[in-house]
Amino acid sequence: MTIPANRRLVFFIRSCLGALSLLALPAAVRADVRLAAPFGDNAVLQRDKPVAVWGEADPGEKVTVRLGARTAAATAGADGRWLVRLDPLPAGAEPAELVVAGKNQVVLQNILVGDVWLCAGQSNMEWNVARADNAAAELAAADHPAIRFIKIDRAIAGAPAARATGAWRVCTPRDIGGCSAVAYFFARDIHRETGVPVGLVQSSWSGAMIESFLPAGTLESTEFAAVGKRWRQTLDAWPINKKKYDADQSAWEKERAAAAEKNLPFGKPAPRPPAGPGHRDQPSGIYNAMVHPLAPFGLRGFLWYQGEGNAQRFDEYHALFTALIRSWRDLFRQGDLPFYWVQLPNYKAGRGDARMRAFLREAQDQALALPATGQAVTIDIGNPDDEHPTNKQEVGRRLALIALAKVYDKSVPFESPRMISAHPKKHAMEITLAHADGLALRGGAAPSFEVAGEDREFAPAGVLSIKKDTVMVSSPGVPHPVAARYAWLNAPVANLYNSAGLPLAPFRTDDWPALDVSRTSAVAPQDKGSGRAQDYFMEKHAAFLARAKEGPVNLLFIGDSITDGWSKAPGIWEKHFGRHQPANFGISGDSTQHVLWRIAHGELDRIAPKVVVLMLGTNNTASNTPPEIADGVARVIRRIQEKLPQTRILLLAIFPRGPRRNTGYYDDGIRRMEVINEVNLDLSRLADGKRVRFLNINDVFLGPDGKIPADVMPDQLHPGPKGYQLWAEAMQPVLDEMMAGHFSK
Repeated sequence: MTIPANRRLVFFIRSCLGALSLLALPAAVRADVRLAAPFGDNAVLQRDKPVAVWGEADPGEKVTVRLGARTAAATAGADGRWLVRLDPLPAGAEPAELVVAGKNQVVLQNILVGDVWLCAGQSNMEWNVARADNAAAELAAADHPAIRFIKIDRAIAGAPAARATGAWRVCTPRDIGGCSAVAYFFARDIHRETGVPVGLVQSSWSGAMIESFLPAGTLESTEFAAVGKRWRQTLDAWPINKKKYDADQSAWEKERAAAAEKNLPFGKPAPRPPAGPGHRDQPSGIYNAMVHPLAPFGLRGFLWYQGEGNAQRFDEYHALFTALIRSWRDLFRQGDLPFYWVQLPNYKAGRGDARMRAFLREAQDQALALPATGQAVTIDIGNPDDEHPTNKQEVGRRLALIALAKVYDKSVPFESPRMISAHPKKHAMEITLAHADGLALRGGAAPSFEVAGEDREFAPAGVLSIKKDTVMVSSPGVPHPVAARYAWLNAPVANLYNSAGLPLAPFRTDDWPALDVSRTSAVAPQDKGSGRAQDYFMEKHAAFLARAKEGPVNLLFIGDSITDGWSKAPGIWEKHFGRHQPANFGISGDSTQHVLWRIAHGELDRIAPKVVVLMLGTNNTASNTPPEIADGVARVIRRIQEKLPQTRILLLAIFPRGPRRNTGYYDDGIRRMEVINEVNLDLSRLADGKRVRFLNINDVFLGPDGKIPADVMPDQLHPGPKGYQLWAEAMQPVLDEMMAGHFSK
């Protein structure tokens, strides 16, 4: 069909105009007034405070904002940003429109005015209603149109971002399943008691560290230098780890595809991406992308549930946590906004450690010194076998009790019983508590009290009496106690409650350094599920007890798999040590905690060696700091000296090693030589010039290029035959001297 000339001209003009309009579209989009992430349909705005509303427009563009009878206007700056503040509004359950007008107009529907809480943290804050206890019933009953929530989309930024993304949702059975369970159950109780609409702004990320939620300016303090140092090491290791991850991911995808092609089940987990740029652990990354863009949104307060990711570095947490509270209050500029958090619940965590979470809880507890703070004690409602307890209803209730009492002036009990003083009384400790009205034991299990004497060795203690606000505890093994602790374990029995049903908060009456009684204390190996590791350990322990009965032992080796590996070099062992009546008590996978347990359970009771060769700490490098490793070794040395007062100790340095193929064991697959050197420097200070000698023979393992030859340590961790030969030759002259009774430091 032929188009007439005049129509062809019209068609051509329209096409050109259409093309021009498409070309102009990006500029038009840029000119549109845009609101920041906290604003959207169904939002809740903070009552009784000036309502900050902000966004972007063309530079110099006038923007007018109207909410009900309140109106305010502003002019966009050179960067296109604008901000207005509407006069305060009372709470209201009647939906309103928020109208923003510039060159275009944005109308937000179904806006309520009430109380807004920013809810942040890691997986237990992120844990949603659909996975909480009684989820089906909770979802069916979740018809609360005055409760709203917005989940800020996950993002990481290297600098404070101007925008975040997310959408408000109304609490309905259909939508509430994706909301934080702790936050929802908190909001439900608040709304039920006050009738005030509640908005929840959720900025959470499973597995995140607290340093990810802190501003860079705060972390630049010398107090937090270790955070930056660790991240720089992570970035240094990232190229190697990323390359390996890419290869592993490719292999995994091929395996999955092959299984699918053959219609076979495939349950192998995907490789985990290594930490590096854009990772959730990036210091300030979450703050920049998911917290900073929310200010200055009006808030009633903050809810926080985090700490699991920092438990292994509990000694850093108090400073980081208090800095976070202060920095967030500074960011939102609304005074000392209430800041309430969940103290970590009971959970068996760590590599054979029983106390690190107790010290993390203490760090949380110390933050109560800041104004307008509150802590929900949950030591009784965790799951010892799962880091994600599902009874989020009670967690939310306990947080709500704090808010109802402190923010909403309701006469509700909200304080857990707390220790306020303790004194030795004859052979017991008398502990006085606050908020202990009706204190009573629930359940038949003995609560986790401990007492210690001047030696700082804690023993389980029984409850002698509970009278009003006083508890008396004692232990037959500690005749003169000077300190007491309650629930000072990762997963204690914590079943003392006041009449309000709130649990006694964990406490300690001492102020002894955490290292003395934390991750370095005696612990038997834990069963990780299969039981094989634990069974192997106990079989070896039984064999050592039997060996001690067989006859004299003049030279005793104690250590982990490297020491145990002498069994693979029997000729070298016999040639260099056979004449000294030796015994090898090395156990693969051993740690300082396990050796302390072994000594306490009789391995040194029937022998009196002249010399103990001790090599420990390799397995501790996966979860302990260098000072902690040295502290654990020092405790082992003290126990050997108590059991064997005439025995001399040859303490060996931890061996060097390179990156291993099994990247899941050590941090990012690499344990750097500088870390090993730091540990060995700490170990060298344990030599006393009398009974303990330190020997560093690491240099004999290094080749001319400064690296470990493959024939010395084939897997870069355990010596091969050549490695054991080098070890024996380097150690023998010192050992012969010590066996003969001579000593030189």
